[in-house]
Parts: sequence; C-alpha cells; structure tokens
Amino acid sequence: MDNKLSSIFVLIFIFFISLISVWLNHEVKKELTEKEKKLNGAADFYLKNFVSNHMNKNGTIKYKIEGEKMQSFKFSEKTLIVKPRFINYKESKAVSLITGNSGEITNMGDEITIKENVTLVRLPSKTKKKMTLYTNELNIIPSKDIVFSRKPVKIVQEPNIEIDGIGMQYDKKENTIKLLRDVKVLYENIQN
Repeated sequence: MDNKLSSIFVLIFIFFISLISVWLNHEVKKELTEKEKKLNGAADFYLKNFVSNHMNKNGTIKYKIEGEKMQSFKFSEKTLIVKPRFINYKESKAVSLITGNSGEITNMGDEITIKENVTLVRLPSKTKKKMTLYTNELNIIPSKDIVFSRKPVKIVQEPNIEIDGIGMQYDKKENTIKLLRDVKVLYENIQN
C-alpha cells in the first residue's frame, strides 16, 4: 500500500511540476513578446506619397486611398496613414472625397478610419448639389459601401442648409444618410 501511495504522490508531483513548467514557458514567451514590441519601433513597411486603387468585379475603379505616408508595424493590427484621402467612384467618375489629418486601416482593409479635421465632400452631379460633412472621425467599410461616425457632425448642403447632429451613417446602396441624435437643422430662405 505504501508503494502505491508513493507512486501516486510522485505522479501527482511530476504532473504538478509539468503544469508549472508549461505555465512559466508561456509567461516568459509572453513577456519577451511584450518587450520586443516596445523595443522594435521600426515599421515593417513604409510608403511615401502612395496611391492604392481598388477595382470592382468588372474592372472599373471603385475607390482609391492616397496619403503622404503609410506605416505598418508587426506588433500592431493597424496600418497608420498620414494625410489620408479616400476617393469613391461611380462609373469611373469621382463622386465623393474624404480627407483628414490621420488614418488607420484595420482588418486587412475591411475598415478604414479617418481622423482629425475630417471632411467628406459629395461632389456635385446633375441631380445633386455639393454637400460637405465635417467631423473628427469617420469609419469607412468599403465592401458594404457604408460610412459612419459616432462623433458630432456638421453637414452643409448647398445652397443654404446646415445640419448638426451626433453620430451619422451613410449607406451608399440605400442612398441614405441618417443622423443618430441631437439633430438641429438650419435652413435659410434666400430670396432676391
């Protein structure tokens, strides 16, 4: 009976030591990765004055991303952009332009965020006048043709409409802009 208890104790002790070894190995690797992230400040790739065209299925341009500088880091899931420009096209003609001071591309290009002094301009067409939207952050989901913001927005619609609100969603497929809350509209009736 003593031999059995001794054997069981030794097996439990070995199992316990194994678990501690695996845990310590994991923690050491995690710590090394954290230190490597902090020490390695160099970008994995760096582009200056870049232009990236994205086409739809029939080979016509859908949208274009431009910027003064693009940097991607191994430890980050984001690609950083300085002075981004997002140009949306319809039938090979630019229909809107989004600019800002900085931006991020996440999820392998599934989402683009443009930040700081953001301006979205819907260019004038035969049926619509120029519209300009101002905010501090816009999120773009190019695959779904959706642009949204959770920040305060101001929309100026030519010739004399101003709309303020908090939060906005533009769905290109539905051709709708929704302001989410605290909406205020100023309409000036200009008569000659």
